[in-house]
Amino acid sequence: MRLLTLSFLSLLLIISGCKEEAKTTQWYKDHPDELKAVYEKCQKTGDASDNCKNANEAHYQIQQLNAPTPDLNS
Repeated sequence: MRLLTLSFLSLLLIISGCKEEAKTTQWYKDHPDELKAVYEKCQKTGDASDNCKNANEAHYQIQQLNAPTPDLNS
């Protein structure tokens, strides 16, 4: 029983250590090729990981930089 418990705990630690490191929004803005790949993958899969959230935010911020400013004086 003790061996089974130790084996299970070891496996749990190994699996939990396999999580992909989350990149920041700024990192994605600085690496547009990676941003494009991750953003497209996240849109296809509907993933809600930290990387997907940061890639979506970076994509949104870049789109806003190029957005036209509306003329409210008309």
